[in-house]
Amino acid sequence: MADKMKVSEDNKYPVLGLRRDEKMIHMYSLGEIRILTPNEYHKLRAAIPKERHKILLDILMITGMRYIEVQRLWDNLKWYNEERNIIHLPPEAQRKHKRSQQERTIQPLPSMFSFALKNFWNERRPPAEQNWNHVLQKYASDVGINPYGISAKTTRKTIESWLVAAEVVESRICLRQGHNSLVSMRHYQNLSFSDEELKDIKKQLNAWNILQLTASH
Repeated sequence: MADKMKVSEDNKYPVLGLRRDEKMIHMYSLGEIRILTPNEYHKLRAAIPKERHKILLDILMITGMRYIEVQRLWDNLKWYNEERNIIHLPPEAQRKHKRSQQERTIQPLPSMFSFALKNFWNERRPPAEQNWNHVLQKYASDVGINPYGISAKTTRKTIESWLVAAEVVESRICLRQGHNSLVSMRHYQNLSFSDEELKDIKKQLNAWNILQLTASH
């Protein structure tokens, strides 16, 4: 069997022919997944016209969940404990061929997060991942963000990078995100946020209660 072709800048987007933004080369995780700054996140969100897509973007970003996990959350309301304001993901939330995925609890969450989830469940099921990628790339491009590396993985990698940049204890990030090794956090150490971006990151994490509550758990 032939080896799987390695993804590179030359073959990642064979039809669109996209190339990395050289001015933002420091914002690509593993060279391929684009990390957003808080300002870019808000610009992207504002550009998305459909409310259900805005809600989906917020949930993906705040929880740091994998896209397939959010799709399955839509089918499983019982995974959210409104009284404790936590999401508990059982092993079947994410089936991975390479390794078994242990159950995990996603906390802390914003105090009004239950309203976002109720709106999420009142909308149509999240689109197929490829369609979601197209949504993100289109509206990123519309607001001047190079769409190379923008995908369903962007939100998860972005919130992880923000938590690392905000100096949250890495073991706590791993527990929240479902990583079984601190090694998975190392590639975020090469990202470079400006002082203003770091200030915005901490402000946004505080607004979502994530920074304050994570530090206390």
